[in-house]
Amino acid sequence: MPVIKVVPEDVDRKLTEVFTQYGYDGASMELLSKATGLKKASLYHRFPGGKKDMAAHVLKNTETWFQEQVGSLLHDQDREIGERLSEAIGKISLLFEDGARNCSLRMLSACSEAAYFQEIIASCFKILRDGFSFVARESGLSEREANERSMQAIINIQGSLVLSRAMGDNDIFKTSISAIPQLLGIQKK
Repeated sequence: MPVIKVVPEDVDRKLTEVFTQYGYDGASMELLSKATGLKKASLYHRFPGGKKDMAAHVLKNTETWFQEQVGSLLHDQDREIGERLSEAIGKISLLFEDGARNCSLRMLSACSEAAYFQEIIASCFKILRDGFSFVARESGLSEREANERSMQAIINIQGSLVLSRAMGDNDIFKTSISAIPQLLGIQKK
């Protein structure tokens, strides 16, 4: 029987897809096995803690993505503020497929093991909050106002994802996310 080469990035992507679509409680070992192309024993070999380790791995990858793709970008003062905010919003929009894709953070924060994942989920949102707050302060807002508006920007993203999915209308997400620059005090040119 030939050995099948498994690419770790493909396994990561497939695990993320399953947890994002089905949540933690709906992601059975059978679904995870089928999606990744790995037998259950192989999954347990890679993730000895089973499904909990897999979900934690997905969240760690999500945290890394937010830091590298959004957090670092928003803090890069070598680039014009509006340009980096626009690029960050574009990356967030791409991640959520313009509102068509669930958020893994939301899906894993509302599960039977939510307390186990709380710290890393909070870390992901903190990366967004800190980045949005940073550019809002750069735009001239006070620290208090920048922090409040950065939290509102996250609420806009998460809330519009829920509404877009529930109502089958991705324009809800697109409209909400396009309002973030103005919310953060960044004027369009």
